[in-house]
Amino acid sequence: MFTAAAWSTPYSFAQDSISSLGVTTCEVGSCSPLHDVMNSTFVALGVLTLLGALFLHRHIRSGREKKWIFSLAVIIAVSTAATGLFPANDGTLIHWSAVLPGFVARHVVLVLIAWHMWHEKRLVALWSALCALVGLVGAGLMLGQALHFGLGERLALYPLPMWMAVTGMAVLMGLARRTVFRNVEFSLRTFHPRTAVSRSSGSAVAAPLCSIVGSHEPLAWTRPRYLRRRADARMCDGAVTAGGGASRRSVR
Repeated sequence: MFTAAAWSTPYSFAQDSISSLGVTTCEVGSCSPLHDVMNSTFVALGVLTLLGALFLHRHIRSGREKKWIFSLAVIIAVSTAATGLFPANDGTLIHWSAVLPGFVARHVVLVLIAWHMWHEKRLVALWSALCALVGLVGAGLMLGQALHFGLGERLALYPLPMWMAVTGMAVLMGLARRTVFRNVEFSLRTFHPRTAVSRSSGSAVAAPLCSIVGSHEPLAWTRPRYLRRRADARMCDGAVTAGGGASRRSVR
């Protein structure tokens, strides 16, 4: 959008192609002053795709599908970067030779990921299948000229970057939960109802704060949530009982 806004003539997301934003020459009705920004973005996206492929390669079990997924991801990365290195005005044959491999491989790799993850991570498989379906439908509509070229092209190409962004964010959140927030579970409760201390009794025992409950066992996060809550409740109850005993002894 930033590059399209710099056009002297109105840029149409429905009719104009994505490659038009990277054209380095100006023609009548088509001039992209920030073509360097767009082409650099293509190269950067290719590098990020390659890094994502290396990371994904480590988390897929060994087998033929792993090799295919990694190989296709590398093809997509190289093709995306080549799109920025060889803009559309360098020649139709050169540009499409750079674009076409990634255009085909992106749909195949999403289908393979969905198939590979179906029995291990069902949610990831469904998300991958949805992105693959949207991309294939967009490609069919674009090639069948049922939509304007720009709209069909975006419908065919955008699902993969969207898949990368959402999946990457989910991975980072899971990593943060296993490391930074490993021993902390946030609750909407301010205080546990059993930790209240009666002011009339004159007790000076401080009530434990149970709004942030955490088990300090190394493998606590491997337990189901309801088991963790039971363990945390027992910890709070024990603290309250000890506090009550201390309070009674002080009164005596």
